[in-house]
Amino acid sequence: MDSRRSNGATMHVRGAGRGKAGRKIRRALVIGAHPDDNEAGCGGTIARMVQEGWDVTYIVCTNGNKGSHDPQMSSYQLSARREEEQQAAAGLLGVQQVIFLRHEDGTLQPSPELRAEMALYIRHFRPHAIFTHDPWQRYMLHPDHRAVGFAVLDGIVNARDHLFMPGLSQIGIPAWRPDVVYLWCADQPDHTEDISTTCALKLAALDEHRSQQHSLGPFVVALEQQMQAWGQAAGFMYGEAFKKIPLNEEESAAYLIIEKKDTVPSLVWR
Repeated sequence: MDSRRSNGATMHVRGAGRGKAGRKIRRALVIGAHPDDNEAGCGGTIARMVQEGWDVTYIVCTNGNKGSHDPQMSSYQLSARREEEQQAAAGLLGVQQVIFLRHEDGTLQPSPELRAEMALYIRHFRPHAIFTHDPWQRYMLHPDHRAVGFAVLDGIVNARDHLFMPGLSQIGIPAWRPDVVYLWCADQPDHTEDISTTCALKLAALDEHRSQQHSLGPFVVALEQQMQAWGQAAGFMYGEAFKKIPLNEEESAAYLIIEKKDTVPSLVWR
């Protein structure tokens, strides 16, 4: 991704395959709790990455069957409708594939089972970049958002180290270390992506989630203002802000990171 401001180094893409004309194929995996979370969290960035040639896959962890204020709507109708809306939104952004895990909405826990599921998909898709919820966001009430964020981060550890889940390597699914993870809705973002040319596309994708207009309407108004503030702070018209966590050995200095908090540096072991 070329248009960005960050406290970190430029991402080095390793292990990329070859596409048309010998171009390297860079892969991104976006993992959200519900249909619409991925667009809300990083839709503008994803649209621009697709335009730059990235291969992007969505994972939607729950069926979203609780997200309605319509007393006539059943959970069965809602889950089917939300999958259709998610496919349409992803298609607008150019996302190549959407995986629906169909866990029950509102019931996710950062369990060993969910962690293993995340690790399996990370090893299978071999993403260079991962986007997901910041599980440490203060005052986040929805348990699914917290659960997915923690399960993805825990799953990254299981995916990258070969002594976790050793049976996978024996069936041809070896360990994989992503280069970087981006956490959306972060309390302490340190990286902003320029979405000046794709903000309108993000908003159009959010509009595809028509079953959610009761809550998305006011949210989108506030979100557009926030994207403008993020962007202008970084010198862009519109931006999406993330907590960026480098994971490859080159950027994270062999897992030892010195982070400055006020005037006291702290050591982070990854």
